[in-house]
Amino acid sequence: MNQILTLLFCFFMLSCQFKREKEQNEKINENGTLTKTEDSHTVGSADTLLNSNEYLLLGKRPAKVKVVKDNETDHFPTYNILITYKDGVIMGENIALEEVEVYKKYSPKTTFEDYKVDMYEGALADPDFSTAPAAKAFISRITNECKKGINFAGHYTLIIWGCGTACQSGVIVDRKTGRIFEEYGSSLGSEFRKDSKMLIKNIGAIDTTTNLIEVCAHCEVSHHVWTGTEFKEIE
Repeated sequence: MNQILTLLFCFFMLSCQFKREKEQNEKINENGTLTKTEDSHTVGSADTLLNSNEYLLLGKRPAKVKVVKDNETDHFPTYNILITYKDGVIMGENIALEEVEVYKKYSPKTTFEDYKVDMYEGALADPDFSTAPAAKAFISRITNECKKGINFAGHYTLIIWGCGTACQSGVIVDRKTGRIFEEYGSSLGSEFRKDSKMLIKNIGAIDTTTNLIEVCAHCEVSHHVWTGTEFKEIE
């Protein structure tokens, strides 16, 4: 009996340890996206090749890396282009992309408060599908979401749906006129407010614990302002 109790106790302790380690290395954000915590980055097992105000690059020495502008790549003939992020080109010497971890530090210059708007309190117009015939393919989704009221930029309803892996599409409905704008697209979701005309695209790419963005082809985080007819990138 004592041996059985000892085995059960050991199994219980191992299960608890595994659960703690799993919880430390994984975090589910409110959008259901799995994000890495600081412990899950390989900081302990990789060298810091670059740590600037904008980027953190991890790999193994003697590799070298640089982040340059697009028009500066010819100045470094011994370096290969690993990946680009917005206007930055990440280059490496003696290293391939799969051997380096590239992170952009998320440090926004604008906030939702910078683009705060007044809330419309009049009668809400139904979506006018004659203004965007292609939107009729999602007529039920758009109509049902509009019943929930204004959720963006003071007098708009923004409706988003999935369009495949790392793909979201959507429309913006002007609740004063009913006009539909087919101007929304993202890869990893967005954050927006009903009393602000600013929107952050690909918010799911940001590690909420470290504020790092793991650079990839569809992970570009950008801030946009709604002009009334289209999104204009502001940073």
